Amino acid sequence: MEQADLPFERFESLLLAHPHVEHVELQGEGESLLHPRFFDMVKALRERNIKVSLISNGSLISESHAEQMVALGIEKVSVSMESAEPETFRQIRGGKLEKVIAGLSALMAAKRTQQSLRPIVGLSITVLKDTQDHLPGIVALYQRLGLDGGITMQPLSTMPLYEKNYPAGLQKQVLSDQEVDDLWVRFRMHREINKIQKKKDKLKIRSFYDDLLAGFRTGKRRCPWLEQGLYVNHQGVATACCMIKDTERFRLGVVGMDSMEQILSARTRLAQELAEGKLPTPCAGCELGRFSLMNRWQVISFALGGVLRSYSPAAIWRRLRPQKPKVRLPLLPPTAS
Repeated sequence: MEQADLPFERFESLLLAHPHVEHVELQGEGESLLHPRFFDMVKALRERNIKVSLISNGSLISESHAEQMVALGIEKVSVSMESAEPETFRQIRGGKLEKVIAGLSALMAAKRTQQSLRPIVGLSITVLKDTQDHLPGIVALYQRLGLDGGITMQPLSTMPLYEKNYPAGLQKQVLSDQEVDDLWVRFRMHREINKIQKKKDKLKIRSFYDDLLAGFRTGKRRCPWLEQGLYVNHQGVATACCMIKDTERFRLGVVGMDSMEQILSARTRLAQELAEGKLPTPCAGCELGRFSLMNRWQVISFALGGVLRSYSPAAIWRRLRPQKPKVRLPLLPPTAS
């Protein structure tokens, strides 16, 4: 998966090609704040009254960046995190948790200084096999910093092009299907997270994914990406969603070369395939696709199985037993560290 900056000229052409866009999420294969014209992009969007959200690793959020994010009225900043334990964080990301905490603190301070509710600031958790029990520490960090953007969670993706590019250490961190199901159940049942989400919802500030997923319902054979969303990479290649990385096989078209009618028509064909009860080939391994195709009994089995396993003696003992968080190394090959 190639990493490169989206040329600003292409970004402007994308805006011209999509005059009815309502909300843009600035994300990709790297850190958004590394783009040399990141804030120019935000300004261009806000001048068109387009809402902006972003995902960041948090390490580059300086006081100056935080002040600009608040002043420009960004809706939400989500900071990626797998663990709130400093050594585990270093093992996974190679950086310092202290820098991320400083960035989050700077954002919250800038909001107070400018007396603004925006951006709401939340945490986005990718769960590894060895970090399934790290959620309490992340929740405690969220509360200690006074964040207000909620907590989202996802397992490591099992979509083919993701798994293909995982180094050997990271492949060992992919959760089993049962672990994924139990994870979703535990997340939905977590009292503190439910309180956090309710408090966040009262602010009535919606992120890109809040807007996109608002109407999603399990078992309805519908995907919000295939009805309302579009992902466009640095080359202008459009795919049905941000998780589809095989742009050679699964591109819907190229903005500026193909008409929007062609691109959206290709997206509609995928939506029709899903509506007929078949998971489109580009969507293999997608959790949204899996849940959209569940029937009533599968949903009941999923929920009951997760609840029963969450309250099994083994699960209760694991949560109560003191343990030092640890991740099996190496996650990444030496050249990537």
